[in-house]
Amino acid sequence: MFGVPRIRPGLAALCCAIAIMAGCTTSRFEQTPPAAGTSVSAPVRGEAAKFAFAPIEDVPVPILQAMSNALNQEAVAKRVGVVPATDPAAVYTVRGYLSAVAEGPNAKLVFVWDVTDRQGTRLHRVTGQEIGGAYRNNDPWTGIGVANINEAARKTMESLAAWVK
Repeated sequence: MFGVPRIRPGLAALCCAIAIMAGCTTSRFEQTPPAAGTSVSAPVRGEAAKFAFAPIEDVPVPILQAMSNALNQEAVAKRVGVVPATDPAAVYTVRGYLSAVAEGPNAKLVFVWDVTDRQGTRLHRVTGQEIGGAYRNNDPWTGIGVANINEAARKTMESLAAWVK
């Protein structure tokens, strides 16, 4: 009996906090999300569709540089219009997330790209995974190679090109 009164106020506070947080949706992605892997039709298509990539955070610099180079090469190859993030000609903004996770003895590169319009409404999502090699020092990023990055960039630009075709 002694422990029950102390648990109930804490439990009530926890339930209130969860209820309050459940009502908070501050992310633009949560306001208008198509189901994962789906999209709405591209409002601007063809050569007029210009993509600006927002900065990606929490990725090692060598991986980030390799991904940037690979995305630029694939954009040229697939004829996808990519402009600097500050260019007012950008019709779409691509916000990305890259992660390296351990998958047994190997690393896995996980990528998610959300394409938004100028108002921040998500219109299209590109996702994928690439199995890398063995990683060292408990750091899955060490198992991600150029081939993984190039393949992720190829799939990304292929999806963007098909979406605005």
